[in-house]
Amino acid sequence: MQKIFYTTIAEKFVYEIPKIKGSRFFGTAFPVEDKEQVDLQVAEMRKEFYDATHHCYAYRAGIHVHEDLFGNMLIDPQFKRAHDDGEPTNTAGKPILSVLEGSQIQNILLVVTRYFGGTLLGVGGLIQAYTEAAKATILHAPLIQEEIFDELEVKYLYDQTSLLSYLFEKYEVRIMSNYYADQLKQKLQINRGWSEAFRKELFEKSNGSVVC
Repeated sequence: MQKIFYTTIAEKFVYEIPKIKGSRFFGTAFPVEDKEQVDLQVAEMRKEFYDATHHCYAYRAGIHVHEDLFGNMLIDPQFKRAHDDGEPTNTAGKPILSVLEGSQIQNILLVVTRYFGGTLLGVGGLIQAYTEAAKATILHAPLIQEEIFDELEVKYLYDQTSLLSYLFEKYEVRIMSNYYADQLKQKLQINRGWSEAFRKELFEKSNGSVVC
């Protein structure tokens, strides 16, 4: 039994690498949770740096937790995409996405902006440049660990409050809302890694009278 976390970026972050044959490359990383946020941030980048030659990007958004055949917990994005924005196919967006996947970073958009410097880099040169810009941005970016939560609902008698309070403290359960009637109904958050153990112990210690 252990908590489940994922790695993401704490806040917007910009990093520029040294010029490559006159071209400027800088990465801008954003925390995002869905495709709508991605579209908004990309549009803002195009507006802010309207004179840039390319805004190539990749993202991994949404959290999908599942187990492999051996019972190991895996965390993957619900949505991911790479975009070359006019560069030759697979020379920009795909290398950026490869860096994000290699780093196992979730809920992130990384835009690499290029100002053309007058010298063509060729396919290999472009792949290397966008990979370098993406790696440098991720290396210096403020990364954080975020918990993955399950949302549960529980209903129990008032004389069972001490039992529930004990288990809430043991499993670091967050109470999101309360509804008072003949029984107490609560909406809860608990780390997904502890969710099954919490429900099992709750069922056992309440003699099956409390489930969630």
